[in-house]
Amino acid sequence: MDNNRWNDMVQESFKYPEELSGTEERFKNRISKEKRKRRTVVGSLSVIAASILFIILINTNTTFANAVAELPVIGKLAEYVKLDKSLSRAIENEYVQEVNLVSWNGSNRLLLPYVIADEKKLILFFQMPEEFKLKSNQWVEIFLKNMRNGETGEKIDGYGYSSGRLSHDDENKHGFIMQDYHFEEGKLPRSLDIVVEVKTSVISNYEFESRISDEIKGLYSFHIELNDFAEPKIYEINETHTVLGQKIIVENMKVYPTGTEVNFSFPDENSAFIKGLELEVIQDGYKYFKGNRNGFSATYDVENTMMSVYIESNYFDKPKKQELLINGVRLLNKDEEYITVDIDNQTITPNIEGTVLKQIIKKSDYATLIFSTERLNDDNFAMFNHDYKDTDGNTYRFDGEGMSSYNSQMETLITVKYPQDGKVILRRTLTPETLLDKPIRINLPVSN
Repeated sequence: MDNNRWNDMVQESFKYPEELSGTEERFKNRISKEKRKRRTVVGSLSVIAASILFIILINTNTTFANAVAELPVIGKLAEYVKLDKSLSRAIENEYVQEVNLVSWNGSNRLLLPYVIADEKKLILFFQMPEEFKLKSNQWVEIFLKNMRNGETGEKIDGYGYSSGRLSHDDENKHGFIMQDYHFEEGKLPRSLDIVVEVKTSVISNYEFESRISDEIKGLYSFHIELNDFAEPKIYEINETHTVLGQKIIVENMKVYPTGTEVNFSFPDENSAFIKGLELEVIQDGYKYFKGNRNGFSATYDVENTMMSVYIESNYFDKPKKQELLINGVRLLNKDEEYITVDIDNQTITPNIEGTVLKQIIKKSDYATLIFSTERLNDDNFAMFNHDYKDTDGNTYRFDGEGMSSYNSQMETLITVKYPQDGKVILRRTLTPETLLDKPIRINLPVSN
């Protein structure tokens, strides 16, 4: 990163962020089951064979795929099928729901043609209308503003979500923007009211720098009625393994159409918190799916006694043999969960192996702290909780935060209010990943 961009980041760190991640909030409302009429992309048993053939052809025959791509609706879906294994598998197994929703904001509209859902996950496929056009240096994003139960009107909590963006090139290919929601606890209600915001961004090149400018295109509301959810396949495992001196109990595995949830628990006698696991599944000798190290793929309770890791699905497969591999782990020593930063003396207590307080920048009533941490490969992670305390126990929230990386180092930048005694207490959240010399292999049950 060049010096100008780094200086910009430092200046921006003194500004309070408008949006902070809420990916691990607790889900407070459990929703009762109710049945809904099923509507899917594949409408009847008579066309199932044809739909499977369609999937095979567009993934193996370029000529066929290009010909289909000229059609206005199926061609856009086919483009996504080629690139997205989950969507392909869902279409093969009649698990994409065609909702065909349209929301208007004045003379502008936003489309929501398809959804995929089970009780733990919701995938929305928004589509920009044909009249919407992007410039070559422009892209469009969609942000969730509100999600409520469509029957009770209650706000829905306890989920994390990620959202894609649409560039000029993507617009010409398919026009889709996918949003992926994962629900930590309870069940996703089948009736939803959501409000999303559409925003376009453009890069403008100046003599010495590039600037990004945003424009909000409006809010759009959708009422979604979801089909009945398929039941998860639950496999009890109950095995205890030791990783770098820490015990890990593999409790069970729950396989949903949209993903597989593996549940772990950690005994109290462990000297370290298990803050992350690098997992992989082998089916019939082939690597089938891996967990994502970023986003909300792993959730854990506030006491750090259990963890649920969400990885790609094998719901529709029936392998003869499958194994779960633990390839790496993130450990946080329990006596190093909280650190005290002495801003005046530029020290941290206790000292953290692999982490140094590189720089402190004071400005008015604020101080920006810059930490440098050793990392493996491209393993960037959030080091601290957004909340921090002074030595009197008062709680505050970061006034700015950022991250940059180069080679084997990751730099974390946070801005805090300057305390009277010059000391703040930070809570660590994640740690660098440690790869194991040999993976721990766990035999997983297979369905008949």
